[in-house]
Amino acid sequence: MTSYSEERKEAVLNKMLPPRNMTVPQISKEEGIPLQTLYSWRSKAKQSKAKSSDRKA
Repeated sequence: MTSYSEERKEAVLNKMLPPRNMTVPQISKEEGIPLQTLYSWRSKAKQSKAKSSDRKA
């Protein structure tokens, strides 16, 4: 199993955001990271963001 640094994950996740707006399949092909890994990272990032916004309210 390959492990990725937090910095690497953040850089890859940023590709999903504007201005790049890349799709998960595009990133998977470009970066050589399995689709399921990327979907998992995205899901965890969304959950983390939701929790942090709940704390601010």
